Amino acid sequence: MAQKRKINVKERFYDGQIDLSMSDLDEVPVREIASVKNTYSLDLSNNRLTLLSPTFTTLTFLTKLDLSKNALTELPEDFGKLSKLKYLDLYNNRLEHLPLSFGLLTALRFLDLKDNPLVPAIANVAGLCIDNKGCQQCARDVTQFYVRLQQEVNAEVEMRNKERQKQLEINQKKKQEEKKKLKKEKLVRVPKDTVSIGADVGVHKGIPKQKKVTSKKDKKSQNTQRSSMFWSFLCLFLVSSVILWFLFALKFAPLSKLGPCINTFYHRNIVDQLPSDYKKYGLYLEDFVWQSQVMTWNVTLSLFETLSKSDIYRIVEQKIREVTSRGKN
Repeated sequence: MAQKRKINVKERFYDGQIDLSMSDLDEVPVREIASVKNTYSLDLSNNRLTLLSPTFTTLTFLTKLDLSKNALTELPEDFGKLSKLKYLDLYNNRLEHLPLSFGLLTALRFLDLKDNPLVPAIANVAGLCIDNKGCQQCARDVTQFYVRLQQEVNAEVEMRNKERQKQLEINQKKKQEEKKKLKKEKLVRVPKDTVSIGADVGVHKGIPKQKKVTSKKDKKSQNTQRSSMFWSFLCLFLVSSVILWFLFALKFAPLSKLGPCINTFYHRNIVDQLPSDYKKYGLYLEDFVWQSQVMTWNVTLSLFETLSKSDIYRIVEQKIREVTSRGKN
């Protein structure tokens, strides 16, 4: 592999101008150029440059730059740092876009962009640039175009930042409201056996409810109510058991007519009157009595057969007829 020929930049310097044209360069010797004092013009035309190094924009002392007839596909994003440029020749390269910082080249008075595959938006602004006047107009129009473009971008960025800040504020406000709501719910949510502090003690927000103080009299009343409920339920259970037992014992012929009446009475006046949570227990009771009646069927049958042979049978049969006739009426 052939070693590249090192170029002595100082030998190419004359009267403030460095001429590195037709030097077969594929990279700009930025450090060597920067070391030459009093340089204002740099000619890099007719080389093999495809990109400019990031350090190229440190050559801020340049007022004239010729990059024509290379193979540049893009310029550095911070190309606008070369703000002293008055003359810029980019003729015959492969540029499609120019960097947004191009609007910072406010001192630019000459710009040649011919023979570049520019996108239509930039090509229409640049114009034909067929003479010196056209290239001067190109410099003004292109820099102004990028100034406006930069302003639009800044406005868009500012608007998005405001929207983002507004959304952050809304989210922060929502979080604060949620925290307040949760805190309030924690203060309000108390056990059922607690009451608020009385007026004589002083009611203040954020003070948890005190436990209810139950007197001996209240406790005695509660125990009495529970005892009363227990005995009521027990009596209901016994009455229901007797009714159901007879309900399923009515397979005995003389009592069979009472079946529908007892069945209706039990469901309408007992089961249907129970709270919804207790109805299932009434049905369980019915099933239990039926099971016990099946198990004691022989005893029941013997009992009724014995009764049928006595005077009691005739009395019972007469009463059954009276009840049945009333039910029909």
